[in-house]
Amino acid sequence: MQAASDSSPAADTDLPFSRIQKMMLTLLCFADCMVILDFSIVNVAVPSIQEALGFTPSGVQWLFTGYGLVFGGFLLLGGRLSDLYGRKRIFLAGAAVFTLASLLGGFSVSAAMLVAMRCLQGLGAAMLTPSALALLMGVFEEGPSRNRAFGIWGTVSAAGYSIGVVLSGIITAWLGWRWILFVNVPFGILVIVSAYRLIREPERPRVRPKLDILGSVLVTSGLMILVYALAKAPTAGWISWHTWRLMGAALALLIAFIAVEARAEQPLMPLRIFLLPGIAAANLVSTFLSAALVAMNLVLTLYFQQVLHYSPFLTGLAFLPHGLAASIAGPWGGRLANKMGPKTVLVGGTALVLVSMGLLSLLSGRDTYWVLILPATVLMSFGLMPAFITLTVLATSGVKEEDHGLVSGIVNTTGQLGGALGLAVLVAVAAGRTAHLLAAGAAGQTEALLAGYRLALGTGAGFVAVALAIGWSGFRKRASG
Repeated sequence: MQAASDSSPAADTDLPFSRIQKMMLTLLCFADCMVILDFSIVNVAVPSIQEALGFTPSGVQWLFTGYGLVFGGFLLLGGRLSDLYGRKRIFLAGAAVFTLASLLGGFSVSAAMLVAMRCLQGLGAAMLTPSALALLMGVFEEGPSRNRAFGIWGTVSAAGYSIGVVLSGIITAWLGWRWILFVNVPFGILVIVSAYRLIREPERPRVRPKLDILGSVLVTSGLMILVYALAKAPTAGWISWHTWRLMGAALALLIAFIAVEARAEQPLMPLRIFLLPGIAAANLVSTFLSAALVAMNLVLTLYFQQVLHYSPFLTGLAFLPHGLAASIAGPWGGRLANKMGPKTVLVGGTALVLVSMGLLSLLSGRDTYWVLILPATVLMSFGLMPAFITLTVLATSGVKEEDHGLVSGIVNTTGQLGGALGLAVLVAVAAGRTAHLLAAGAAGQTEALLAGYRLALGTGAGFVAVALAIGWSGFRKRASG
C-alpha cells in the first residue's frame, strides 16, 4: 500500500482529491466517527446498564461525565503531543487505548469498572481526535481543497452521532448492552492496521522540543476540574460553596497556566496562536453553539420520553431526520465557504440555528413532532453543519504546520467545554423553573415540565444569539474568506 505523509498537501486544490488523499480522508473520518458514535451510543442503553451493574440514579451520570471529563481535560495535551512526538504515533496510541478500553468495558463486572473504562476511552479519544484533525490539515492544503475535506469530515461526524442513537436501541434490544462497547473493537483494530500502513511521518529533527511538564499539569488539571464543576453544578447548586470552590480552583490553575506559558522557552501552548485573526472568535462561537446543541438534544430527549411518552427506541428514531439532514448539509459547508466566504456562511448558518431554537421553544403538551419539531430540527441541521465546518476553517487558517495538533486540540476543547456548559446551565434552568411552578401550585407535573423545557430552549437560543453576535463582529479581517 502506498504511504502518505502528514505534510503532503495537494499540488493543485482545483483538481479532484488524489488516491492517497481519498484513502487518508476515509481513514481519518472513520476514526472520528468511532469516537463521535461513542458519545451517543450509550444513551438508550443506560436503563439496561443501570439494572445489570447496580448503578445508583446519581451514579449513572458518570458514564457520560467520566468520558467527557477525561476527554475534555486531555484534548489540549493530546494535540500538542502530536506536534512534538508525531501525529502517527499519537494517533495510533489513542486508537489502541480507545479500543482496549472498549474491550475491557464490555467485560465490566461492576459500575466502578465500567466508569473507569469510560474514562480510559476518553483518554484515547483525547489523543486520537486532535491528531486526526492535524493529519487532515497536513494532507489537504489550506483553501478550497481543505474546505471540501472539512465538509466531508463534518458530514461523517454528524452521521456518526445519529447512527449511535439508533444503533444503541437496536444493539441493546438484540445483543445486549455489552455490545455497544464490543462493537468498537473490530473497528478500532481496522483503524490501527490501516493507519500503521498508510500514514508516514515526515522526518523530524533529532533534537525534539521538550514537553512543557508544568504547563501540561496545570492546563489538564484546570480543564478537568472545570468540566467536573460544570457537570456537578445542577445537582450541587450554582451558588453552593462546593461549585464556587471548584470553579475558583479551575480558574486559578488556568491563570497559572497562562502565566507559565508566557515565560516558558518551549511552551505547551504558544500564546502567539491567539494573535492570528479570528482564532479566539472562532473558538468562542464554537463554545456557545456547542452549548446550544447539547441543550437541544437533552431537552428534546426528555420531552419525548417524559411528556410524549415515547419509548427509548422511538426517541432515537425521532432524532434520525435531524442527523440525516446534517449528513446532507455537511458537504455544502465547505462548498459554500469556497464560493461565499467563511464568514458569510457562518453568520447565515448561525441565524438559521437561532430561528430553529426559537421555534423549538414553543413546545406544547400535544405531540407536535411532525408540525414543529421535525421541520425545526431539520432546518437547524442545515444551519448548524455549515456553521461548524466554517468555524473549523476559520480557526485553522494561517496556522503553521508544526502547530496543527495544538490548534486541533484547542478547537475540540472549546466544543467540549461548550457542551458541558450548556448541559449544566440548561439542566439548572429547566429544573429550577419546573420546581418553582410545582412549589407555587401554579401548574401540574406535565405543564411544569413543559415550562422548564421551554425556558431551557429559550436560554439555548440566547447562547446562539451570542454566537451570532461574535460571528458577525469577530471576523472582519476574514470577511472574504
